[in-house]
Amino acid sequence: MAFRITIIGLGLVGSSIGLALKKAGADLEIVGHDKDHGAAKSAYKNKSVDRTEWNLISACDGADLIVICTPLAGIKSTLTAIAAELKEGCVVTDTASLKVPVLNWARESLPATVHFVGGHPIIGKRGVAMADPAGAVETGGEPRADLFAGAVYCLTPASDTPPVALQRVSDLAEAIGAKPYYMEATEHDGLIAVAEQVPLLMALALQDLVSSSPAHREIARLSGADFQHVTQPLAGDAQALSEVCDLNAANIARWLDSFLGRLSSLRESVAHSLPGGPGRVEKDGQERQGGESLQEALARALEAHAGWARQEMEGKDTDYSNFSATRMMLGDTFRSRRKDGEMQ
Repeated sequence: MAFRITIIGLGLVGSSIGLALKKAGADLEIVGHDKDHGAAKSAYKNKSVDRTEWNLISACDGADLIVICTPLAGIKSTLTAIAAELKEGCVVTDTASLKVPVLNWARESLPATVHFVGGHPIIGKRGVAMADPAGAVETGGEPRADLFAGAVYCLTPASDTPPVALQRVSDLAEAIGAKPYYMEATEHDGLIAVAEQVPLLMALALQDLVSSSPAHREIARLSGADFQHVTQPLAGDAQALSEVCDLNAANIARWLDSFLGRLSSLRESVAHSLPGGPGRVEKDGQERQGGESLQEALARALEAHAGWARQEMEGKDTDYSNFSATRMMLGDTFRSRRKDGEMQ
């Protein structure tokens, strides 16, 4: 019997996972479910799934692996609904941007015979379609098999997660072209606050500043790509976005405090350029500003930004040595079953 995967939520992420698994050529049965019948129909039509089930419980019947690709707000109710119906040994994972609350919901809902591994594919880099910060439902774009190619795929298992369960989700990440990256859930959510939620709130503040200005019409005419890029996180549903921020409030507040300190420092650097600006001192025959100048701050940031780009391009493959024993027991679950020389 083929290994059965159920994908719950057939938007960009869910459908693209299905397409990537199909491209990998593994011996799988992929079942899809989405409460939006149009999304389910589209996923079947573009061959992301082998079949769809309108009933959630039926979709999960007999599944070896369940991938929840719904918005964060819908994951708790989904776990509650399917918990009693899952077969022994089933592994459940998700693709939402926060992991601590999801792991807590899984711990509360799922029986001891079912295992959960938190997952979060990072698909917003180097021109790849952006994911919605509210979860895993995206802000446009067509599903495609290479959506996750080279992407970091965060995996956040609980402390008691069996290696077999973790390996199953690691194999999934590899099969769709991503690179598994193991993290503790609390660490993940602390870092994702500054990577996703703080940019969202920065965009909110800037958009609100401009929109409330008496000159907002003129500013709109003058705004170009820079303004659009900075405010790009303002996409999706307001309630869903605010719920994500509520669930990660402590981490966001901590990063915002640090960010406000940086803004205050930049305000002082800019003020030095004002007529009669503070802090000008004479040193070595040259006029200099007290503290870091704006030019110095920009030079430092530009160097750091370039370093990040180089680091991404030179990234090393994940070390799987700790999981070699499990891989020997399971085999490569998602490895292509095509015979040598067979065309893909």
